[in-house]
Amino acid sequence: MLALNLHNDQLDLRFDFPTPVPVPGEALLRVRLAGICGTDMALIQGYKGGYSGVLGHEYVAEVVQAPGREEWVGRRVVGEINTSCGQCDHCRRGLVTHCQRRRVLGILNWDGAFAEYMLSPTTLLHAVPDHVPDEVAVFTEPVAAAYAALRDIPPDAGERIVVFGDGRLGLVIALAFVAEGYDPVLVGRHVPKLEIASRQGVRTTMELPAGAEFDVAVDATGRVEALSVILDYLRPRGTLILKTTTAQPGVLDLSRIVVNELRVIGSRCGPFPRALAALSTGRLDPRPLISATYSLSNALQAFAHAMQPGALKVLLRP
Repeated sequence: MLALNLHNDQLDLRFDFPTPVPVPGEALLRVRLAGICGTDMALIQGYKGGYSGVLGHEYVAEVVQAPGREEWVGRRVVGEINTSCGQCDHCRRGLVTHCQRRRVLGILNWDGAFAEYMLSPTTLLHAVPDHVPDEVAVFTEPVAAAYAALRDIPPDAGERIVVFGDGRLGLVIALAFVAEGYDPVLVGRHVPKLEIASRQGVRTTMELPAGAEFDVAVDATGRVEALSVILDYLRPRGTLILKTTTAQPGVLDLSRIVVNELRVIGSRCGPFPRALAALSTGRLDPRPLISATYSLSNALQAFAHAMQPGALKVLLRP
């Protein structure tokens, strides 16, 4: 089959990649549409110490085979990206997305969705309602990640919320907050991107006024140097939610976190059912974020496009 493989930090479009074979408990999926995200681009730059395998973890697909679970065959699905063993200490404590033996789709020991076919445990699949188009369903994973930020807001944090970063994830996070009745401010540097958010009811700005304070700040900038600026806008005992992953480490003065008694929360994967509910009801429409769609055979050009300044979501269609 055709697949986009990463090896030694180099992308290779292979036409002879072995088609995977499912075992009981797994499903063979025919990928319908997949999205390029910031993590994919960070992996190319060496994030996670050098992943080797097929990239891609945002997808919508059709089940082709499901040994022992034939009722899944023919269904259109999206899928969660972390496997779990059910036996390690983290799994026994309910931290299944942090399983000590986990594989992560397109990121850690599990070939991803930038291919004609892929495998997934059936336990991680979610059926897509018939009325939801592929171009909406493919956003389920990043929308779920956005809802993780909502999940991680402490109950006493208040509602003055600011999201930093007008890229793919920052926009989705701001839209998720609005979909759930919050009134966030999105801070960005690109007028066309901010206009996308404004048209969907998000307050936007390119510069916050001096002295502005927020209960919650979400970092989705993709730039480690932005953190020192973001801390300036948190009130004492405010909450910083980190959504950024970068290939390179950063340097941060932690004294303000101590002195202002700030809470810092790392936020990764989120609830698929809640994301699908928001997408299927139309409370969140991510389609204005689509910059382009490429065939999988043009995946290298798609990545070049995704890395251009101003690009948002670039999709691959096998």
